[in-house]
Amino acid sequence: MKLLKLQILIALSTFSVAGLIALQLYWVNNTFQLREQNFATNVSKALHRVADIIELEEAKKIANGAANPASVRVSGRGKKNIVIKSRDKSSNYVANAKLDESRDSAFYSKLGDGGIDQSTILKQSGLLDDIMGGAVDVDIVAKTIAERIDTTRLDSLISSELENYGIKADFKFAIFDKMRSPEVISEENQEYIEQFVSDGCRCQLFPNDAYSDINYLRVWFPNQRGYLVRSMWTNLALSGVLLIVIMFLFSFSIGTIYRQKKLSDIKNDFINNMTHELKTPIATISLACEAMNDPDMQKSQRAMQTYIGMINEENKRLGVLVENVLRTAIFEQGEMQLRINKVNLHEVIDQVIRNIEIQVKKKKGQIIKHLDASNPIIEGDHLHITNVIYNLIDNGIKYSETEPTIEIFTRDELNGIAVDFKDNGIGISRENQRKIFDKLYRVPTGNVHNVKGFGLGLSYVKGVIEKHNGTVEVESEVKKGSTFTIHIPRKYEKES
Repeated sequence: MKLLKLQILIALSTFSVAGLIALQLYWVNNTFQLREQNFATNVSKALHRVADIIELEEAKKIANGAANPASVRVSGRGKKNIVIKSRDKSSNYVANAKLDESRDSAFYSKLGDGGIDQSTILKQSGLLDDIMGGAVDVDIVAKTIAERIDTTRLDSLISSELENYGIKADFKFAIFDKMRSPEVISEENQEYIEQFVSDGCRCQLFPNDAYSDINYLRVWFPNQRGYLVRSMWTNLALSGVLLIVIMFLFSFSIGTIYRQKKLSDIKNDFINNMTHELKTPIATISLACEAMNDPDMQKSQRAMQTYIGMINEENKRLGVLVENVLRTAIFEQGEMQLRINKVNLHEVIDQVIRNIEIQVKKKKGQIIKHLDASNPIIEGDHLHITNVIYNLIDNGIKYSETEPTIEIFTRDELNGIAVDFKDNGIGISRENQRKIFDKLYRVPTGNVHNVKGFGLGLSYVKGVIEKHNGTVEVESEVKKGSTFTIHIPRKYEKES
């Protein structure tokens, strides 16, 4: 897939997923707002039920003579001054007045018997006619809302009615007048007056009472938002899980697409490199064979030996290339079997240096040894350990722009031995250091391909060392060389 198509595909997928997430968040927000509206409606219904119950209870008490919400004061131009009020916890009335005894003697006898309401008193005392005629003034003195409300009973009613509507949130209540001043409020709620007014739900108390001031019952829920969130916790949790899964799958898919694209590019590069690497020795062998078929060449024994040696060298080169590819494929499939024996790392290093010394001298370089480990014996596979050391030295030679200088250090560790391979090559950037051990990966060098290889060497090195329960590290800086370090335990323990 071309890069442009891939980018368009990713852009469309990102837009779709972002739209899906935005839509999900929009519906969650809508659901929350509907919950808020439903909550406010239910609270309002519950408070109106509370107001109705309180008013009904007071009406029953008045009908039974147990309470009276007001006193009636009647005064008339020096002739009469009567106050009619209810006794506490009694059905009788007390009247204090200066009246004409000839007209109102019967009134006092009936008043003492009790059970007469205020309108009856006014009518029978003859005051009703005077009131209607304007001879006297009437002043109705209502009880305060604090005198009429039992806060304990009110708290119980509010809690009960809220539960009837499925609301079990903590609440605070108070009673305010029409000017938004508190009339009934506990000491602990004094600091929440602003919240009662701005965020609380309200309903009017005693809406049918014509002679009392307008008062409102206000209820405020300190943790309303948290309560609503908890009430829809299942929906929120499910939405959150779905969003996380969608985002994870999307990011995983995009990452997989990029990795596949990168792997495809690496494989294409590998095929191109391998084709070039294989064509060179094949072409050389073909030319040598043609030359050897020339009758003139056959007469020269020296020329024949030269071409035979050339064919032999190119044949070995082909064998090494094929072996590297097969070796990596076998290792990738987990089929590599180690033949564990005692291995002297110092002897292996000396052997590799002798074999590779010709290449170093061709580039006018040198290999310096610092074999300081007191005990270089480990348990491992001699062949693979040799290949590891060869690859690390060979990399230092290939990636040196000037005369290569390779320094090899060995040192003892607690349960093993460490070997450092330090070179003066081109170095590796920090970004590429994390990738150099990946199979088929080669550090990009633009259009310069003067260094041959398949990108299999360091992947093989890491695999072999880890198979021996060891580790490999790299420290490098561009233009200042690299240092590869392998740590191998002395005692091999087979993986379970």
